[in-house]
Amino acid sequence: MESRNKVIIVPFDFTDVAEYAVEHAAGMAVHQGWSVKLVHIINRDTRTLLNVYKVTDDLVAQRLQEKADEFSAKFGVPFIFEAREGSIFTDIGKAAEEGNANFAVMGTHGKQGIQHVVGSYAHKVITSTRIPFIIVQKRGYREGYNKIVIPIDDTLESRQKIKWAIYIAKQFDATIHIKAMYLNDELYKAKIKAVLNKIVEVFEKNEVKYEAEYIPESGSFAKQVIDYACKVDGDMLLVMTNTDSSIVPNFILNPWDEQIIFNDAQIPVMAINPRDINITVAGL
Repeated sequence: MESRNKVIIVPFDFTDVAEYAVEHAAGMAVHQGWSVKLVHIINRDTRTLLNVYKVTDDLVAQRLQEKADEFSAKFGVPFIFEAREGSIFTDIGKAAEEGNANFAVMGTHGKQGIQHVVGSYAHKVITSTRIPFIIVQKRGYREGYNKIVIPIDDTLESRQKIKWAIYIAKQFDATIHIKAMYLNDELYKAKIKAVLNKIVEVFEKNEVKYEAEYIPESGSFAKQVIDYACKVDGDMLLVMTNTDSSIVPNFILNPWDEQIIFNDAQIPVMAINPRDINITVAGL
């Protein structure tokens, strides 16, 4: 992977679900030998979140320092923090890019989340930076992401998704569960078979454990993928954030986004923003 500062960003708003994000970030940091950076965006919500009438920069810094010290002691990894004035929709991404972070982990709970990030608004935060976002609900970290479910389509972006899957699989010795939609269209059937065969070939060349399966066209593909992830007790769903002209709708930028990000099973979702990564992958 390209050279970065070995830091995981956590947008932190002092809520309970933000602490679940901290738990996931800390679990990754322990595994990788990285540090975690709490980022709070000071705006009109901060007064409510801190339950005080007058919010000063010093007060926010004091509260963040207390949390950083608490988490460092609890998880055994370095925690740092940053508070900045601005908008959560742009400044979280700026903090991640300026800090040259590797990942961001963001907490959300149903229709409420990080400083009122809900529904399609979550996309604005996720796509404000090039690094992957892991979106978590009230589900704790389970000693790694060992079972990762990946829905695929016939697009070129699947190549980037597979490189990321291989990278994550290598980090956690994970099994990748590939789910391909089988539409009632002969041309598409041929294309998705070719894509899936190529993915399987690449995984085998890179010694990645996998299971591959077609899903017949029947109802919501997103629901079927989530149901399958529940069946195998998946630790993570992995999706892409860019749009294209594929027959299969993209998860993050269409009405399916809430089904995936806010899935009732509370399975963490890694959203990959479209960029390549500098890792050696045999067969790609």
